[in-house]
Amino acid sequence: MKKFLMALCLSIAVYSGYNVVTMEAANHWHHEQIVVHGGDTLWAIAGRWAEDGEDVRAVIHRICEVNQLSNNTYLLPGQKIVVPVRTNSTLLAQR
Repeated sequence: MKKFLMALCLSIAVYSGYNVVTMEAANHWHHEQIVVHGGDTLWAIAGRWAEDGEDVRAVIHRICEVNQLSNNTYLLPGQKIVVPVRTNSTLLAQR
């Protein structure tokens, strides 16, 4: 019984470590610089860069965090902002 519990604990520890490494690899970010056009809003930009099924509010939060903006910031035409995109994103391949 003792050996079984040790093997079970070891298996759980190895599996947990694998998940942490896999999750970190999946969350590497590429910072795509874009130029704001007339009429652009944070919501519209985030909507263009959101993955399928991703909450646009999460994308807005990342954009605001990276660019040190508040979520009600007025964007100006010609302004450059950075949009964080996962490196394994299909959106990067399409651009």
